[in-house]
Amino acid sequence: MQREYEKHGFFSFSSSRNRELCCVKHGESEINTVCRVLNVSRKEIRTKEGDKKIVFRGIIADDTAKLPFVSWAEREELVKDTVVQIEDASVKRWKGLATLYIGENTNVSVIEEDIGFPGYGELIKPKKRSIGEIVGCEGAFDVIVEGNIVSISAGATKRTLVLDDGTGAVFIELRDKEKGIYFGMPVKARGNVVHSEKGFVLMVEEVKISGETFIITEMNNFLCRYT
Repeated sequence: MQREYEKHGFFSFSSSRNRELCCVKHGESEINTVCRVLNVSRKEIRTKEGDKKIVFRGIIADDTAKLPFVSWAEREELVKDTVVQIEDASVKRWKGLATLYIGENTNVSVIEEDIGFPGYGELIKPKKRSIGEIVGCEGAFDVIVEGNIVSISAGATKRTLVLDDGTGAVFIELRDKEKGIYFGMPVKARGNVVHSEKGFVLMVEEVKISGETFIITEMNNFLCRYT
């Protein structure tokens, strides 16, 4: 059972076909969901056959999660800050992240009466989630996790750390200049948890040591990076 947004602007709990975005996984199909478009860009590409094709990329969100999307067809409904109903989409990984693919047979419609659906200002904020939940859902986009550094190893250009919050553990990657984090420290980190060959990795965009200010501030174009 999960919550479903109804077109009249109210949430209800139902076993219906609409899915929340927090745990859609690579390989799933026939996905139906209601979401708000946070970010969208239009790009013209050339196929292997040399034909021109329009691709829409961006970020959608509901009150459970954000998710990247790709549309291989022009969709006038996909406008920033619009609530849409998406029907019959599929999920595949792109750069290690679950991504919603909107195909030619996918139906997209605008929900005009979106009273009660979370607004843009609320949905643009990152969600705090447990590592156990994230790993069970095979990754997450723009989330906050808190835990303790339980392992550190140094590489040629970056350090790889392990963050554990008691529900699970993930690798986190920091650039070489970020030397203020040590073994045993409690940290609060923001970024994308991606699937990789070595497991699940939190690609850190911001990190905070308990009681201190943010030591990494590289959030410019954060949403655009995966669009």
